[in-house]
Amino acid sequence: MKPGKSMSPLSRQAATLSCVLALALWYSPAIADCKDLARPDVDWSGCSKKMIILKQATLRHANLEEVDFTSTDLTSARLEGAVLDQANLTFTHLETATLTSASMFKTFGFRTNLSRADLSGANMSFAELYRADFSRALLMKADLSRATLPRANFYRANLAGADLSKADTIRSDFTEADLTGVDMHHAIIARTSFQNAKLENADWSNAYLYRADIRNTDLSGVRGLRQEQIMQACGNDATRLPDDLVAPEPWACFD
Repeated sequence: MKPGKSMSPLSRQAATLSCVLALALWYSPAIADCKDLARPDVDWSGCSKKMIILKQATLRHANLEEVDFTSTDLTSARLEGAVLDQANLTFTHLETATLTSASMFKTFGFRTNLSRADLSGANMSFAELYRADFSRALLMKADLSRATLPRANFYRANLAGADLSKADTIRSDFTEADLTGVDMHHAIIARTSFQNAKLENADWSNAYLYRADIRNTDLSGVRGLRQEQIMQACGNDATRLPDDLVAPEPWACFD
């Protein structure tokens, strides 16, 4: 352009559009690339990762929101601080995986295997995991409030200080689990087994105990228990109750 000659309106529009496009590309958020290899901080949000082997993968602080992990093997994977909100964990293998402080809000699945996994401090509120295996898992101070966990296996799991308020664990198994200080107020624990579980300072206020199996269980340190709850549960001579409650005769062990 010659000196002193002004730009035409069309040229000015083209220049303005170029600047806008450049700024948009500069400031646009990163888009998940489902082909990225497993690594810390990877963004796989919304991706399908079904039926693949990710044993011992390192996915610390990864964005795995809404990922479909159906039948995927994540045994011993490192997932500390990862975001798995609304992820599909149907038939997913997470045995011995490390999920400390992970976010698993509204995670769902069927027969998810989390045996011996470390879920300490994880947020699993509103999760829907049917027949999940948490046997011998570490769930200290985990948030499972309002979670739906029917027929789950918590055999010898450590849930000390966890929040299961308003959770549904109907027909689940907490045999020999550590439930010290667990908040289960308003939880549905009908037909759930607590045989030989540690329940010191657990809160069972307004929990629904219909046919809950408390045989061979020490409930003397459980807070919030009422006589009407005990009348619906299944105990035996080895069941210990708080001093202000009495064992029914007979126990309600059969329909």
